[in-house]
Amino acid sequence: MPPTAIPPAVTILPDQIPANWLPAGKNAAVCFTIDDLHPQKSTDYYESGGDLDKGVLRHLLFLLRRHPKLRVTLFTTADWREISSKPTRKLLAAIPQLRDKFFLAPRFPKGAMQLDRHPEFVRFLKNIEQAEIALHGLYHCHKGLRIPVEFQEQSEAQFGEILAEIFRIFKSADLPWEPGICPPGWDAPDNLLAAMPAAGLRFVASARDVRTAISRDAKTNMSGLKNAALLFPQKIKIIRNGTTETLAEVLHFPTNFQATSEWARAMEIIEAGGLLSVKAHITPGMLDSVCEVYMNYLDLLFTEIERRFGETIWWTSTGEITRKTM
Repeated sequence: MPPTAIPPAVTILPDQIPANWLPAGKNAAVCFTIDDLHPQKSTDYYESGGDLDKGVLRHLLFLLRRHPKLRVTLFTTADWREISSKPTRKLLAAIPQLRDKFFLAPRFPKGAMQLDRHPEFVRFLKNIEQAEIALHGLYHCHKGLRIPVEFQEQSEAQFGEILAEIFRIFKSADLPWEPGICPPGWDAPDNLLAAMPAAGLRFVASARDVRTAISRDAKTNMSGLKNAALLFPQKIKIIRNGTTETLAEVLHFPTNFQATSEWARAMEIIEAGGLLSVKAHITPGMLDSVCEVYMNYLDLLFTEIERRFGETIWWTSTGEITRKTM
């Protein structure tokens, strides 16, 4: 824990896997999520959705047309400010402790990428019929070396204020959202989880694990929340420290498949009766960036899943599963 961290007043405990998370007649499920949606255009530093169907989103639209049952959750940032995910102030970045007090790379001015200032982008997202919107941070940047990991040492009250500002921007933009969040960098501190229920958030997508071997009792042990179910949505309890009282429960979603994963992993998850949770990022240059190659890969994979498993697959979303189980 860094020296500036504020100790959590709660304990987070993985709880039960909802018995009714799958509809009758379905043996497994597929959901697809994309992180980092914001209005940046190719005329800016890089394109992240702002060029609409002329940019990277055209590859997503291709995949959705090919698979009418497929759903996608677009984790969208309220006022994206990150320009570089890596420090550019090299000298300052080399000084321990001092570097944690500064932003180590340039940022967009506050409000430049604020959703309510980009109505054409918002309208485009709202018109993607197979998509839902959920939350992906306020600014997507932080002081110190872990620039994209926005949620770190803040207190429960500070997280409440951050969530309130996210809601204000989404409401001002008239962009409906599902009541859940994928924290930037998958990092969901206990204080963030404690602030979620009072803010009305009911699910979190924190853990990414594309390495752990597939089994029904496999646990996450890579990015984000550790020791959560790898194959299933799972309730997590929020307990006030010093008591046995459960303050609230939120539903957790893992990520267990990305562009570097082999088809065999997807088939093992489905055959185990799990949730194949596929991740992509809209940001270019990442291993799982939305691009022609990755979307073609998923097109072939989803076609084979449809052929092999037919109507036993539930093509769903984080929001739909949450509404069914919570």
